[in-house]
Amino acid sequence: MKRSAVELFDEAWERGRRPEPRLTVSEWAQTHRMLSPTSSAEPGRWRNERTPYLVEIMDCLSASHPARRVVLMKGSQLGATECGNNLLGYVIAHAPGPTLFVQPTVDVAKSESKQRIAPMIEDTDVIRELVSEVRERDSGNTILLKEFRGGFLALTGANSAKALRRMPVRYLFLDEIDGYPGDVEGEGDPIAIAEKRTSTFPRRKIFLVSTPTIKGLSRIEREYLASDQRRFFLPCPECRNMDWIRWSNIRWEEKKPKTAKLACVACGTLIDEWHKTEMLAAGEWRATAEGDGETIGFHLSGLYSPLGWHSWADCVNEFLKAKNDPLQLKAWINTVLGETFEERGDSVDPMSLAARVERYPAEVPNGVGVIVAAVDVQGNRLEVFVKGYGASEESWLIAFHTIHGDPAKDETWFELDEFLKTKFTHESGQELPIDCVTVDTGGHFTEEAYRFVRARHGRRIFAIKGGGDQGKPLVGRPSNKNRYHVPLFVLCVDTGKQTIFSRLSIGSPGPGYLHLPDWIDQEYIEQLTAEKAIHKYVKGRGPVKQWVKIRERNEALDGEVYCLAGLHILGMAFIKALPERAARFSIKKEALPLKETEPEHLLRKSWVGPRRKNWVTGWRDGF
Repeated sequence: MKRSAVELFDEAWERGRRPEPRLTVSEWAQTHRMLSPTSSAEPGRWRNERTPYLVEIMDCLSASHPARRVVLMKGSQLGATECGNNLLGYVIAHAPGPTLFVQPTVDVAKSESKQRIAPMIEDTDVIRELVSEVRERDSGNTILLKEFRGGFLALTGANSAKALRRMPVRYLFLDEIDGYPGDVEGEGDPIAIAEKRTSTFPRRKIFLVSTPTIKGLSRIEREYLASDQRRFFLPCPECRNMDWIRWSNIRWEEKKPKTAKLACVACGTLIDEWHKTEMLAAGEWRATAEGDGETIGFHLSGLYSPLGWHSWADCVNEFLKAKNDPLQLKAWINTVLGETFEERGDSVDPMSLAARVERYPAEVPNGVGVIVAAVDVQGNRLEVFVKGYGASEESWLIAFHTIHGDPAKDETWFELDEFLKTKFTHESGQELPIDCVTVDTGGHFTEEAYRFVRARHGRRIFAIKGGGDQGKPLVGRPSNKNRYHVPLFVLCVDTGKQTIFSRLSIGSPGPGYLHLPDWIDQEYIEQLTAEKAIHKYVKGRGPVKQWVKIRERNEALDGEVYCLAGLHILGMAFIKALPERAARFSIKKEALPLKETEPEHLLRKSWVGPRRKNWVTGWRDGF
C-alpha cells in the first residue's frame, strides 16, 4: 500500500531525530558482514575471533567512540583491508553519512571498487538493500560512487586534486598512504587536502592505513609516531607475562625455518606457533606513548597473522632469502614486519675502503663465475671497468682501463674494441673472456655509442642509459625506439647506487661483498664514494631521496652500477648458475676436458642477436 507524502516525511523526521546506534563496527561486522568468495580466502560470515587484534581498531572507528583520527601501520596478511571495508559497511547500514575512500591512484580505486566493495555490497544483505541498484544510466551506483539512504560512498585516487576537494565528508578512509604522491597537481599534500573535507563535521572519523616504506619519508610512520603508539600485547602460555611480538624474539635452528618459535622475554620459554590462537584471543592493545591527544595509533606486524595465513616459518624463510639483498630486505621489513626500512650506506668513508684492499692471487680469483665490463663515455676518453661476479653477487674488480682519445673519432672506439677482446688469467690457469659489456649512451656521443653497439650485439655488448625513476628494478625490458634500432636498457640509477653503497658497507667477504684489489689508487676510492643520498622536497613529488656529488669525479661509482646492470641483463637464471660456473672455472687448466662449452641456455635469448659476419672490420660501416 502506498504511503502519503506526509507519512514518508514523518518517518524520515523521526529517523533523523533518533540518536546514532551504540552498535560498534566490530559488532556490526560480527552480525552482518559476509566475506565474498571472489575477494576472500576464507569466504562466509565475518568472525571477530579469527582476527581479535582488529576488534579494538574497528571499535575506535565506531560512531559512539570519541576518537577522530585512527592510524594503522601494518604488515601484510592481517585482514586490515577488510577492517576498513567493515567501516564502510557499518556506515552504509547503521551510521550513514558522506564518505570518501582514497587509494593511491584513481585506477587502484576502480580496482578496489570492483574487486572488494562491489562483492561486499552484493553478499551482505543489509547493505545490498540500501545501496542504489546498478542501472545502465543511473549515476547513483557507479564504479566510483555508491549512493545510499542518508549518504554516499565516493572512491577516488590521491592523484586527483579535484576529487579530493570536491565535497565535504564525515568519514574519510585513506588507504596505503605511503603510496600517495607528495604534491598532487601542485595543490599540496593529498592527505591534508582530503582531511580539510571533514572540517565541518565535529564527529568526523579519519582512518589512515598503510604499509610503511622508508624511514624519514614514510607518511604512516609519521602519523603513528604522533599517536599514542599502541601495540598488541599477548600472554606467554607458560608464565603469563604480557609482551608484544618482536622479530628479535623469533628463534629457529640454522637453515631450518620450520623450527621457528617465539622466545618469551620473561621466562625464556620457546613458544610453538600453535599457541598463537589462544594468545591472540587473550591479547590486548596497550598505548606506549602519550601522543597528540587526538590520534589513536596501532602497529601490527605480519608475525601476528592467524594460523593458516602467514606463519613464523614463512617469515623466517623469506628473511633468509632476502637478508643479503638490500632491495629484497627492504620489501621484507616493510611488508612482513610493518616497519620502515632505514637505509644504510648512503655515504661511505673512503678511509674504510682503503684499509680493506687486498692482493689477488691472480687476475681473476677463485669464486668468479662471470666477467662483465662497463664503458663510461667521457668528453676526452673512455673509462672501462671490468668486474667478476660469483655466488650471491659477491664481486671482484678485475681491471680498470682508460682509453684516451676523442670519442667522436673512429680510432678511439677501435682501441676499445681491441681491449674488450682481452682474456684474463684465472687462478686455475684458464683464460677467461669478457662475457657481457654495457656501454653508456647518455652523454654527448650517443650516436657513436649506438653505432659501436649495433655492430657488436652478437658479442653481448649492450646500450644503457641512466634514468631518473625511483623504486624500480635496476634493469627493465629494453626499448629499440631509436634510429639504430639498438636495444636500449634504461637503468634505475637510484636502485643501483643504493645497492652499491649498501654492499660497500658489508664488512667481510660473502654475499654481496665488493672486493677491491691493491692496485687501485686513492683517486679511484674517492670516485667510488663520490656521492651521498639526501632527502629533499621536490615540487610535485614531495619528499624524495636524491643522490648528490660531494666531489666532481664519480666514474668509479658509475662503473660499478653499469657492471651490475650488465650482470642483471644476463638474467636471473644466469646469476643463479654463478656458483656452478665459478666451480668449473676453478678447475686447474690441465684437468679440463678438451672442449669446454658455454651453457648458452642460461642467457636471455631475446637480448642475444646473431653473430654478424665480418664483425672485426664491419663495425666501421656504422661510422
